[in-house]
Amino acid sequence: MKRLILLFMAIVSIMTISLSAYGCAGLTDQQIVSKIIDTSNNVKSFKFGMDLSENMGNMNVKETGIASVNSITQELLMNTTLVIDSPPGGTQTDTMDEYLTGGYLYIKDNTTGTDYWTKIKVDESRWTAEDQLAQLTEFLQSATSIARLDDETVNGLDCYVFQITPDMAEVLKWIQSQSQSTNELQNLNPDVFKSTTFKVWIDKKSLLPQKENIDLTMEITPSDITGTTTTPNDAITLTMSGDITYTDYNIPVTIELPTAAQNAVEIEIPQP
Repeated sequence: MKRLILLFMAIVSIMTISLSAYGCAGLTDQQIVSKIIDTSNNVKSFKFGMDLSENMGNMNVKETGIASVNSITQELLMNTTLVIDSPPGGTQTDTMDEYLTGGYLYIKDNTTGTDYWTKIKVDESRWTAEDQLAQLTEFLQSATSIARLDDETVNGLDCYVFQITPDMAEVLKWIQSQSQSTNELQNLNPDVFKSTTFKVWIDKKSLLPQKENIDLTMEITPSDITGTTTTPNDAITLTMSGDITYTDYNIPVTIELPTAAQNAVEIEIPQP
C-alpha cells in the first residue's frame, strides 16, 4: 500500500504539469507546436495554483497550493495543503513548504510543529521534469489527439479551448523519472490509464495557458509495481479531477531560502 501511495503522489505531481495549448487559425498543427515551443522558451517566470481532488480506495485527498517559478535561475517556491480523509483514521491536514534553489529541493513539513527541514539534490534532468513549460513542449509533440472546443473567457482573456489526449507512454516515462524508487515503477504500462481528459484554456494573444482541467482514472494493482505480488481482488482505482491556473507570466520572481533551511538534513535518493 505504501508503494501505491508513493505512485499516487507522483501522479499528483505530474498533473501540476501544463499539457496545454493549440491555437491560431490558419496554421498547421506543426506550426502551432513550433509557436508554443518558442513562446514557452521565452517565459522567464510565472505562478500557478492548483485545486485538485484525488481518491484511492477509501482514501480521499484534497490538494490546494500555489507556486512561483523562476525559469531563468531554475528556482521554485511552493506552498501546499493536503487534507487527507482515510477511514478509520479520520481527517488529517498536512501543509508543506518547498524551495527549489541552488541545486537542492528543500522541504518543510509544517505538521511537525518544528523548524525541521530536509533537502534532496536536484540535477538538470530533475529540474527539467519540474519545469512545467519545458514539459509542455514534450507532451504537445507527442499528443495522440487534440480537439478544438468553443472559445471561452478566463479572467477577462479571450481563450482558445482544447481537449487534449496525451501519449500516456510519455506520461509514464515522466512518472518513472520522478519516482524516488524508479525500479519499482518499471513494470507500469499505459493500460493502467482507463480514462484521461485534459481541457485547456489558452490566451489567444499570448498563446500561454491560463487554466487546465484534469479528469483522470487509473486502475492499478501491486503486481504493476516491480517486486510485488497480487491477486485480481487487489486492484485499486485511482481518480483525480480539478483545475490548475496560471498567472503572472514574466513578473520577476525572487526565491529566498529561509535561514532555518540552510541546516536541512540531506536525503539520499536511491539510484535505479
